[in-house]
Amino acid sequence: MRAHFDCEPIVFWMSKAKSVVAQTYTNFSGGGKYSEIVDGFRVINIAQLSPEMIADSSIPLMVIATTGLFNNKDQSEGALNIYKRDQDRFGDKSPWERLIERTDSGKRRPLLIVYDEGHNLSEQQTELLAELEPDAYLLASATLKLPDSFNKSVIQHIKLWVDEADGESDAFKSLGATDEDGKPDIKRFITTAVNSSKVVDAQLVKRAIQFDGTTAPMERCLDDLNERLDTLTEEIDARGLGFKPKAIYVCKTNIADDGEKDDHTKPFAHRKAPPIRIWRYLVEEKGVDPKSVAIYANLSFVDGNKPEEVNLYSKGESDFDEFTAGDYQHIIFNLSLQEGWDDPACYLAYIDKSMGSSIQVEQVIGRVLRQYGATHYDNPLLNSAHFFLRVDSQSVFVDAIGAVKAKLQAEGAPIEIVDNFGGSGSGSEELRPKNDVDAPLCHINVDAEAACERIAEIIGEFPTFTDGSPDTYGQAHVASQVIDLKDLGADGVVPSWTAEGHTNPVRLRWLVNSALRSRSNRALAVSDLNDPKFDVRVQVQSIANKAADKVAREIVEAYFQQAELIYETLRPFRFGALRVPKNARGFTNGLYERYAGFNKFELLFAQALDKVGNTWHRNPTAGGFHIPLLTEGDTASFYPDFIVWKGNMVYCLDTKGSHLLSDAVARKLFDIQDGGKTKVLVRFISEGKQTELRGKAIKGGYTVWKIKSGTPTPIYVGDLDKAVKECLK
Repeated sequence: MRAHFDCEPIVFWMSKAKSVVAQTYTNFSGGGKYSEIVDGFRVINIAQLSPEMIADSSIPLMVIATTGLFNNKDQSEGALNIYKRDQDRFGDKSPWERLIERTDSGKRRPLLIVYDEGHNLSEQQTELLAELEPDAYLLASATLKLPDSFNKSVIQHIKLWVDEADGESDAFKSLGATDEDGKPDIKRFITTAVNSSKVVDAQLVKRAIQFDGTTAPMERCLDDLNERLDTLTEEIDARGLGFKPKAIYVCKTNIADDGEKDDHTKPFAHRKAPPIRIWRYLVEEKGVDPKSVAIYANLSFVDGNKPEEVNLYSKGESDFDEFTAGDYQHIIFNLSLQEGWDDPACYLAYIDKSMGSSIQVEQVIGRVLRQYGATHYDNPLLNSAHFFLRVDSQSVFVDAIGAVKAKLQAEGAPIEIVDNFGGSGSGSEELRPKNDVDAPLCHINVDAEAACERIAEIIGEFPTFTDGSPDTYGQAHVASQVIDLKDLGADGVVPSWTAEGHTNPVRLRWLVNSALRSRSNRALAVSDLNDPKFDVRVQVQSIANKAADKVAREIVEAYFQQAELIYETLRPFRFGALRVPKNARGFTNGLYERYAGFNKFELLFAQALDKVGNTWHRNPTAGGFHIPLLTEGDTASFYPDFIVWKGNMVYCLDTKGSHLLSDAVARKLFDIQDGGKTKVLVRFISEGKQTELRGKAIKGGYTVWKIKSGTPTPIYVGDLDKAVKECLK
C-alpha cells in the first residue's frame, strides 16, 4: 500500500493493551524481529511525535499507541495529551489536530490506521478515528466483530460501490472476489482471511492438540500434567533446543471447589481458593521451585497471610511488565491473563471445568498454540499443545472437545485433535522404541554450497541503479467514473486509466527480499543482499522493480537446481517418546509396540507391512522424520507415512488416495544417495489401477509409484501383500 501512494504515509498503529503496544514497538524498531518488513520507516511511540515528523513526507512514519490515548469522547475537557494544545511543541494546535491536517507543503499525507486485536474496536473509537479521515483501516483479529457505526460509515460505502459494479463481474472474477453465483462479494473487499493451513505450514503454530480428561481429583490431574512436562523437558534437552516448556493453570480465583467463597482471612495453609491449592501442590508435593511459579489473578489476602515466596500479580496492566520479566514456568490464572501474553514456550494447560465452571476451553487454546522458534520439531509431542481437563462427567469433556473442534473447523485449521478420557487418569501413555530393535536413520539436509556460489554470482551480476535515474521511476495511473444517482440502472462507462505521477519509492532490498520470501525461504536464507547497491530507493512498476522480480526468480531456480539432499551419517535421527492410547493396536515388527491414528487404507497397509518381517515405523502426522523438498510448491518438506528398514536401505512409503495423486507427487518421488550409493527410496501407493498421475483409477488392486529415469512410473499389483513387496524392491 505504501508503495502505491504518491508520498510517504503515516501509519497509526494501535492496540488496547499496553503490552501489545510495547511488543509491537520492540518488534518494528531497529534490530527487532519484524524490522525488515518496515524497512525505511521511522518507528516511534506517540510521546515522540512532533510536527516536523508529521510534515516530513519523505520518510514513512509509524506511530504506535494504545487506544486509551484517544478514547475520550469529551475531547475539550479530557486529560489526554493528544487533544491538548502544546504551544512549545505543536504551536496553536493539538497533536490530534496536526494528525488531521498532516500536510507537507500543502499536500496531505496518506494515513493508514492499523488496529491490532481489532475486535476491541468500539462505537466511540470509530467516531473518534473518523475525525482523522484515514485513507484505510486495517483491523486484525481472529474473532473480528465490527461496530454498527463502522459498518455504516466505512463498509456501507464500499458495499454501495460493489453493488453498482455488478455489471462488471468479470473484473471481480479475475480478482477472485465473487460469490458462488458469480456476483461481486462484498466480504472479499472487507476481510482477508489468512488460510489456517498456511499458518501451520509456516510452522507458526503447533500441528496438534492433545486432550486428557479426568474426573479424578485436581492432584491426580496435576500429576499427569507434570509427568508430561518432564517428558517434554527430556525431549527438548535431548535435542539441545535450549528452552524450558511452560504450563498454565486456569481456574476460578476466590471460589472453592464446593462453590463457597474462600475465606481470605484464614492462614495460607488452610485456604481453599484453587490458585492457592494448585500453588501448594506444585511447591510442597511436586517439589517445584516457588521462584518459577506465578499467580496472575486478583486473589484476596489480608496482611500477613501471604507467604513471601508467593509471586502474586493482581494489578492487571500496572504490573504486567514485571510479571513477564519474571519468565515463570508455571502460571496460575483465571482468564484475566491479558492479550499481550503470548509465550510460544507454553506447551501445557490445566483447565478446571469441574463444579460447573464457566471457563471455555476454546478461549484458552490460543495461549498454548504458538510454536516455539516457529519451527516444527522431529517429535510430535514437541509440535502439540497438551491440555488436561478436570471435569465432573465425561459429557462435559465431550462437549468441551466438540466446541474446540467446531472452532478450529470454522477457521479451517488443519490441526489434529487427539482426546483421551479416563475416569481415574489418562487413557494414553508415552512409548519409546523397542530396546531390541535396530533402526538406524539419519537426518536428511540440504547441501547448498554449490547453490550459494551461483547465487553469489547472480547477485554480483545484478546491475547498480542510481537514485533518481529513469530506471527507478514507476508510472502511477488514475481513473475516475461518474455515476448518475438518478439512473443507477444505466450501463456504466468502463473507466479509463491514465498515467499520472509516480508510485512511492521503497528500498530495492525490500523488493528483492519480498520476492524471494514469496517463493522460497530457504533461498532467501542463503542470499546475501547487504551490498550497498540494494540501498537505492526505487518505485513500484519501475525497471528496477522488474529487475528485482527477475533476480529473485533466478536465485530460486539456482537454489533448487544446484542444492542437493545429503544423508547426514554423522547426525542420527532420534526416535523419542510417542504418545499412544493404551488400547491402540499392537504390531509385531513395529519400531514401537503400538500405533494409532490410522485411516482405513493406512491400517490395511500397516497390517500387510507387519507380516513381511522387516522393522517399520508409522511416522507421526504431527511431526517426525521429514525430507526437504527441492522444488517450488506449497510445502517445503515431505513427511512419509511409513519408514521401513531392509538391509542397508531405508524405504519411505506414503499411502495416497487416487484423487490426491497429482503432478505435485513428482516433487516427492526421488532416491537419496549416501557416499555414491542409494540409501533412501521413496514410494507412493494408491488404491486401484492408474496409468498416469491425475488419471482415473480403475477399481481393484493397487498401484505402486516409483521414480524411473526421472519420471513417476506406476506399477500395478493385485493385492496389498504384493504392493508391500513391490515397494521394498
